Amino acid sequence: MNKRKLLRIIFVVMILLLNLIVFLKLDYIDLFGNEDNIMLVVRLSSNSDGSYQVYFSGAGENFSPANCEVKRYTGYGDGTLADENGMGQITDMMFKIPLDKDNVSFNISARPFGVTNIYDMYFATINGNAEGLRVEVPLEDIMNAESQINFESRQLLPSNDPEGQAEMLTVSPDEDASVLVPYHKDELMKQAKDSYRKETIIIDTVVCLIVDLVAVYVLLHFFSLVEIPIEIYQNRKLAFTLAKNDFKTKYAGSYLGMIWAFIQPVVTILVYWFVFSVGLKAGNVGEYPFVLFIVVGIIPWFFFSDALNGGTNALTDYNYLVKKVVFNIDILPFVKVLSALFVHFFFIGFVLILCTCLGYHPTIYSIQLIYYIICNVVFVLGLSYLSASIVVFFRDLGQFINIFILQVGVWLTPIMWNAENVLSPTAQKLFRINPMYYIVSGFRDSMLDYRWFWSGDKLLWTIYFWTLTVLVFGLGVKIFRRLKVHFADVL
Repeated sequence: MNKRKLLRIIFVVMILLLNLIVFLKLDYIDLFGNEDNIMLVVRLSSNSDGSYQVYFSGAGENFSPANCEVKRYTGYGDGTLADENGMGQITDMMFKIPLDKDNVSFNISARPFGVTNIYDMYFATINGNAEGLRVEVPLEDIMNAESQINFESRQLLPSNDPEGQAEMLTVSPDEDASVLVPYHKDELMKQAKDSYRKETIIIDTVVCLIVDLVAVYVLLHFFSLVEIPIEIYQNRKLAFTLAKNDFKTKYAGSYLGMIWAFIQPVVTILVYWFVFSVGLKAGNVGEYPFVLFIVVGIIPWFFFSDALNGGTNALTDYNYLVKKVVFNIDILPFVKVLSALFVHFFFIGFVLILCTCLGYHPTIYSIQLIYYIICNVVFVLGLSYLSASIVVFFRDLGQFINIFILQVGVWLTPIMWNAENVLSPTAQKLFRINPMYYIVSGFRDSMLDYRWFWSGDKLLWTIYFWTLTVLVFGLGVKIFRRLKVHFADVL
């Protein structure tokens, strides 16, 4: 068996394994209502307006105001909304449940001396979709004395709910009245996954179909895609020498020399930190300081920007080599990307030291930085081959990249702003189409949030990123090879 046939067989086996992983691993619960978007829905009415509270606590912890959500009931009004029994309109109160907590308490003591009728209580997805996750909390389960604290009275009665609930729990609260809501977070997630099984199978099929189509494309052009990586490997010493000289010559003639390569990014970081932290008074992002949020996110962008700029101009900068018949110009875009890596490695070390000083020590998750560096290199290399081959004939492309991809793209990537706090779940998915979103969030996962690139919905976006990257790299290499014979004539 020759090497080409063996490589194709290995590739097919890898694609089959990937299809198997998709069907076994991906549940897509994040597309419909993930574990951060589970709601406790309480269907109730009251004989007066007032607030209701839900408290959360971990195992062995006490309930505290720091872990509390408050909703106001306004179904009574001035009495004009009350029915013949003096009760206000029936309303669904929805409270977001953090599934890192183990206990939930529904509190009525914020509005004592009134009467509350509870018709239904259940857990649902954030949109309250009854066809999705719906885990009932039977009213008789919360009638037990040990589930209620300091109620003046409580009684299970026939329901007058027009939607046909069989019974209701009517309660009169005391000064400290609350209901301990029984639930199990693992059971909630299992119910959610089961309820989305049909949608999961459909999307699994679509994802596998896309992956398989890309695989067919790669098989048809397999050796044309690997020719350039092979040439880069064969000429690795020459590429490294050229990259080192390229890095040095950028600042040749200046007094500070290569130090300028490090000053500019540091000054940029300090400016962003001052504007957002001092000027706009931005606080912590999650559990870590805002300065770490910015620095960790902007480091991969610095490399992407520098590498894409250099890779785009690789052929024009080295036009004297392009015109040499004996020189292999296929390695020139890689030389520019490799040159940008020198500064990138320095700043990764700088960020690791900064994180350590602020209490975020390197962990096993930090190994992922190697993976995300590879992601960044392969993606920007594919773009560089594409842009370098086009800019020779269309010089305005360089300006277009600077303005619309780099200057606008830095704000479309969540580097200076937190996507989870600013965007809705739907908008987040649209912004995640940007491949740099995956890399930037991956750096934060490795240093701050401690998540693997295959955990949860990250696996879906990992498949998306590499599918797009393979297509971009294949397109870049193909166009570069097609136009290669004309470069010397134009330059």
